[in-house]
Amino acid sequence: MKNLIELRKKLAAKKEEMRSLIVLAQTEKRGFTDDEETNFTTMEAESRSLEDEIKLEERAQQFAMGGSGAKHTPDDPAHESEFRSLGELISCYRSDPYDPRLKEYREMAAGTKASGGVFVPPKFSAQLFEITPEEAVVRPRALVIPADENAPDSSTTFPALDQGAGSNMYGGVEVNWIGEGDEKPETSAKFRDLTLTPHEVAAHIVVTDKLLRNAPAVNTIITKLFRGAIAAAEDDAFLYGNGVGKPSGAMVSPASITVPRKTANLITYPDVVALIAQAKLGGALIWAASQSILPQLLTMKDEAGNLIFQPNVADKMTGTLLGYPIRFKENAPILGATGDLVLGDMGYYLIKDGSGIFIQASEHPLFKQNKTIIKAFWNVDGKPWVNGPFEMENGYQVSPFIKLGVPTP
Repeated sequence: MKNLIELRKKLAAKKEEMRSLIVLAQTEKRGFTDDEETNFTTMEAESRSLEDEIKLEERAQQFAMGGSGAKHTPDDPAHESEFRSLGELISCYRSDPYDPRLKEYREMAAGTKASGGVFVPPKFSAQLFEITPEEAVVRPRALVIPADENAPDSSTTFPALDQGAGSNMYGGVEVNWIGEGDEKPETSAKFRDLTLTPHEVAAHIVVTDKLLRNAPAVNTIITKLFRGAIAAAEDDAFLYGNGVGKPSGAMVSPASITVPRKTANLITYPDVVALIAQAKLGGALIWAASQSILPQLLTMKDEAGNLIFQPNVADKMTGTLLGYPIRFKENAPILGATGDLVLGDMGYYLIKDGSGIFIQASEHPLFKQNKTIIKAFWNVDGKPWVNGPFEMENGYQVSPFIKLGVPTP
């Protein structure tokens, strides 16, 4: 028999290598180089091979146990010392909190001064934060700084572009043509300190005790629901957060520009054009919108009478608005309010991950109902990388964060 734990570790390491290549390309806003494409294709094939090997070994071990699916005892050399899934970990934490497999994860939670619970191994927590560009607006496109192993929740200071008075759209960098033998002028970029301190955030879900005993079902449901909730909550904070005990939102920051709409409670074609006109072009811009504006977008026409938004209805209403992708967010302001339609380049947003995820499960509040409350909590902070709009040489201002406002009085 092969060691399933080692096989799974190899697979996790291989996928992390693949993810690193993707993150590097996204951070640098480019596609794969030829060498990266070759490496990624090779690792992709190796991952599929490992996945097939794991499935085959799991069947072999189940057959060796008589097909009953029963676990080996801890004294058995073939006993697995790791959990197969997040669902199995949660079920074990609830039904057998003193299982020796939980000891290490309790100690890791205590080491980060988390308020109880157990640390979720990265191979499982990665599933919850493996948020695609279709699921979230900010995290997949922002610059994400991973948690420090020694002090994951400590404050971290980064240099950020200073767009204050006397600066320019390149943070004060000056470019001069120098004649032969002329003295080189002194130039210096203007930077400021940007400090990020991860804040604790928690998510809760109630499940029946009967469901909790079904580890595969729990794994599927918890992963799906928590991942969706995490994506929605983080997007809300990263876009609109007030910075008090939570991240500072890009669209309410001093760097954002508000463009007044033409008519109250309406979104018109000139409004959309005006938003693009004040956006800092050249990056990876994306629209974030309230679903309440959808009827107006679907019927909006340009001056020639052409519909400007024709989404893929079968694929969650995805599509582009004047060439830029659009995502509809449940937490966005209602039609007519400032921010019901925003346009942003999230490459100018910094996210600092802290410790977590941690899991707790408690039956006490709902004991008589045979239900359990599952709590997942983690730490994160985020702030815009710039502190003001970019001013071009001719005085015109643009920004990576643009929102539609109310009409000018």
